[in-house]
Order: sequence, then C-alpha cells, then structure tokens
Amino acid sequence: MTGQVHDGCRSVRGAVTLRVVKSRVAWTCAAVNGAAAIALATVLAPGVSLAPTPAQATYVADHLIAWRLGWGLWIAAALSLIAFFWWWGSRLGWPGLARLAVGVAAFGVFADLTAESTLIAWSPGQPFDVGGPLRLSGVVANGLYSVAGAMLTVRSPALTGWLAQWSWAVWLLGFGLALAAIAGSDEASRLFTAALFALFVPWLVVFGRRLA
Repeated sequence: MTGQVHDGCRSVRGAVTLRVVKSRVAWTCAAVNGAAAIALATVLAPGVSLAPTPAQATYVADHLIAWRLGWGLWIAAALSLIAFFWWWGSRLGWPGLARLAVGVAAFGVFADLTAESTLIAWSPGQPFDVGGPLRLSGVVANGLYSVAGAMLTVRSPALTGWLAQWSWAVWLLGFGLALAAIAGSDEASRLFTAALFALFVPWLVVFGRRLA
C-alpha cells in the first residue's frame, strides 16, 4: 500500500511538472512578444513609419544599436510564435488543419525574418526605405499568423465561452493590423498593434495553462 501511495504521488508530481514545462512554451512566447512590443513602443517607435521621413532616418542613425537590438527582439518573437503554434498543433494531435496552420505560420516567420533582417541591416548613408519591410511584416507575416491562429482555434474544441471569444478577438485584431498596413496608415497601425498585444500577451499565458 505504501509503495502504491508513493507511486501515486510520483505520478501526480510528474503530471504537474510536465504541465508546467509544456506551459512554458506559451509563457516564453508571451514574455518575448511582450518585450518586443515594449521595444516597438519605445526605442523603435520614433523611427517606424510606413512613409519614413529624413528626421526618422536621423533618429535611427543616432540610435543604431538600440534599433538593431529592438528588431532582434522581434526576430526572437517570431521564432517563439512558431514554436507556440507547433506546440498548439501537437496538443491537438496534429489533425490536417493544424499541420496546414503551422505551415502557414512558417511562411509568416520567413516574411518576418526577411523584413526584420532588412531593418537590422540598414546603415547610415543608405536609403531609409523602412516602409517596405514594415509592410512585409505587418501585412504578410502578421496576416499569415492571424490565419494560422484562426485555423488552430477552429480545431480546438476545448476553446469555449469567454476564452474562445478572447481568441477570436486576438486574430481579428491581427487582421485589422494587416488592413491598416495595407492602407498605409501609421495611426491605425499603432492603434491596432497596441490593442493586439494588450490582448495577445495575457492570452498566451491563460491559454497556455488551459491547453497544457
């Protein structure tokens, strides 16, 4: 009997530990994306525009290290997001739609890494054409992430009630951000970005615990 009790305790501890480890994929994604969002709102914001100006080029030239580190954070955020989508798909047992969703997200990551690498590579004296990379990230990458998230949400029967509504709100804001970037509106892009990450980061924490 004592051995059975010990075995049962070990099983419970093992299950709890496994759940915590699995949740860390979502928590890591939340932490990295939260840090990237803060960088965008602070050190990157003065140089970010879909219609850049010489004054913004001057700002970036004067803060080049912070600029590059900030976009480096966004590369890390993209990689953590594809890891999260992969984890989500694995928790669903890899149905066909989940496999497709992760593939869609992977194309989004490729677009993001291309855009952010271009932003990092900029040096003073080069044309300050950040509008193109920002559109590539905002329209293509963000749009594909939102499509992937919506596909995975459809295949997640455990998502019900308020958590399902929260999930759809995140992806709809992602689509809104993509449309704002297509329209070339800096103001709308900033508003959608702020609303998106205000919902997305805590959603990752809550959803990660639920799915684990």
